[in-house]
This record gives sequence, structure tokens and C-alpha cells, in this order.
Amino acid sequence: MAKNYNSRQREDALDTYEVAYVLLRFPYLTETFVANEIWEIQKQGVRVHLFSLLKPKEEPVQPISKQCAKNIQYAPEFYSWRLWWPQLHFVCKSPLKYFILLFHLIRQPYPSGGSFGTLILKRLVIFLKAITLAYKLKDRSVRLIHTHFAWLSGAATRIIAELLDLPFSVTVHAYDIFSTSNDLLCFTTSHATRIIAISEFNKQAVLERCPSVKEDVISIIHCGVDLEQFSPSIQTDEDSGPLSILAVGSLVAKKGHKYLIQACQLLKVKGFDFRCTIIGGGADKEILERLIRDYELENIITLRGACTQPEVLNAYREYDLFVLACVVLPGGARDGIPVALMEAMAMQMPVISTPVSGIPELVRHGETGWIVPERDATAIAEAITWLAMNKSLRHRLGCNGRALVEQAFEIKGNVTQLANVFRQIDTEFSD
Repeated sequence: MAKNYNSRQREDALDTYEVAYVLLRFPYLTETFVANEIWEIQKQGVRVHLFSLLKPKEEPVQPISKQCAKNIQYAPEFYSWRLWWPQLHFVCKSPLKYFILLFHLIRQPYPSGGSFGTLILKRLVIFLKAITLAYKLKDRSVRLIHTHFAWLSGAATRIIAELLDLPFSVTVHAYDIFSTSNDLLCFTTSHATRIIAISEFNKQAVLERCPSVKEDVISIIHCGVDLEQFSPSIQTDEDSGPLSILAVGSLVAKKGHKYLIQACQLLKVKGFDFRCTIIGGGADKEILERLIRDYELENIITLRGACTQPEVLNAYREYDLFVLACVVLPGGARDGIPVALMEAMAMQMPVISTPVSGIPELVRHGETGWIVPERDATAIAEAITWLAMNKSLRHRLGCNGRALVEQAFEIKGNVTQLANVFRQIDTEFSD
């Protein structure tokens, strides 16, 4: 598959290195980490061609995502005539590749619980959209295709890369590894030139689930935060009233907000003076609202809804303690390392979380944060009480947390690693 470049061409290519990002849906409110990565890698001299398979939802758009999306191109809708000319082009030009890729995609294992016909249709639509993006890319100077999540966007990226004889890389997170919708994990990762895992835990999970993947193609590069934006507020020794607790995360079961609410009920019964805000939107909003009413916590807990990054940033400055009680769901779905934890720690907030997935790689118990068992409201309440009574401990955890983020979860350094991986792929692929 390697292309032959003379030395002068390769020097020019490295000076103006071009990468195509193929994403499932962009912008997407809760995936700010993707926009941050794209923005930073462009600042480091990589030209990005941005493509999205699906149009964005009607929801708030993060400022950084709005900036990145200025030059985005969307795949045509299923009913558009622009979807079909590229099919004819590749059927005529590369018929064997076209139909083999379609066959392999359709025959991948299907997750249980869904409509078989709907799942096949979804894959077919993604295949057709991938072909149209391959057509858009065929005459560009792109050296590599990158994607996030080894699911539908990962499958599309593999299809585009094989049609154009280009290398591709994929960043695996959590949804694509641990949820029931991990049916395309091996289809994507087993053919990827390089896999980026956001944690050691995720790396081992990919190796376990996809035996054909070789360990040496996986690089561990954490998601990162821009420390220039996340400057801690000045701490004072003044008593500023009730302890304020913050959680940031979609209102979905794997975030464990239910157990934080239950912990708040226990604190209320003990007469603890506090307030709690949960930032995020999602399918479990009504369930959580009902739970808050049942416990008569309406005057203590606020469900603030989805917020933009500047609003979340302000919230980090206004609260004393951050809690994200992540859990593993019965089907296996879970978080990777929530970026909100990194952000809170970058703001020097003491954090409480659970030992789910790669979280202990960030939140090290008693050192950079506090770990409690998952689904344990009593343990959460006890941890909140303990930290509330120990200002010096909160201060130490906050400082250590910030230091770890600076060392291993800072976006500039991590994106530099990613850019180096891209260039390494280019060198290997061109030789």
C-alpha cells in the first residue's frame, strides 16, 4: 500500500503535513476534547481537513467547536443525488475493493437488542457516506486519515483509507470499547496503522477484545486540557458559607449522578450544610428530577442543564468540591477518563470519583483525589464529610491534582505526541 515519494517531495510534505479528520458528528456538545485536539494540532503546523458523517444536533455549540467547524464538510444525506456519483466512480475504478469492504462491514457481528434491519441500514448509510468522503479526498494532499471512536466513524475511516491506499489512525475512548455498540471495534482497530488509547486500561481492553491487534501499534496519549484557560482561583481562608459541590457530566446512568443525589440525602439527614449543582443534559433528566423531589432536595440540588465551556469554567471557580461517581453499567458501558475530572483538577479542585476504567490513572487515592467504591452513596457522603472537615487535605489534593494534569494531561504536550505519531506513520508508510 505504500506510496513512493522522492526526498524533496517528502520534505515538502512534512512542511505542510495534511491530515483528514473523519468524525461521526461535529460539532458535538460533550466532545469538546475533539475540538481542542483539532485546534491545537493546527497550531502546531498540521493542516486539518475536517469531515463529518452526520449533521450536528440542535444543541449549544462550544466556542472552540464553532471555530473548528468553519471549514467543515458534511457527507451528503441518504436522499441526496450527491451520494450516488461517488459510488459509480469507485465501483468502476475499484470494484473488488468496494464490494469486499461492503461485504466485510455488513457481516460484522451485530449487538443484541436492536432491530437487525435498522442496524444493517445504519451500516449501509455509513458505507455510502464514507465512499462520498473518499471521493472528496482522492485529489487532496492528505497523508493520513484520523478518527475518534472505533465505531461508525472508525469503520468509515477504514473504508476511506483502503479505497485511497492511505494509512489511518483511530483514538479509542470508552463507548466504542465497553458499550454494547462496540460491534465495529475489531473491524476498525485490526486494520488501523496506529491506535491511540487514552489510558493504559483502554489499551489492555483493546488487546483483550481484538486478539489480532498487535501491542506495538497502540500508543497511549491522554486527552488533555488547555492549562492557559484553566487557571485556579485564589484560595482564601474565609468561611464562605455552605460547602458547595459540583458535578459535570451528561445526565446518563454511567455518570453515577444517582449515587451523588443519594449521598446528598444522607448528608441532609445528618444536618450537613451544603449545596450541590449538576451540570449536563441527557436522557436521565426526569429520573434524576424525580429522585431529587422524592428526597425533598429541591432547595439543595440544582440540575443546571447543558452549559458551554465558558459557563462550566466559571462554575469550577465557584465551588469547593467536585464529585463524579462513575459506574459500570450491566452491559459493560462506562466512562474512560472523563475530561471534566481533568478540568476540575486543573482548577485545583479536590475531586471524588470511583475506580472505573482509567480514572485511577488520574485520580490517585489520597494523592491527587479521593476514590470511593462505585454505587456506594454512603462512601460518597463520608468522603464529602471528611474532605469538608479537612481544608489542608483539600488543598493538598487540589495542588497535587493540578501538578499531575500539568505533567500528563496537558493538551499541548499530548497533541505534540499525537503529531509525532502522525509523522512517524507518514515516514513508515512512505518508505
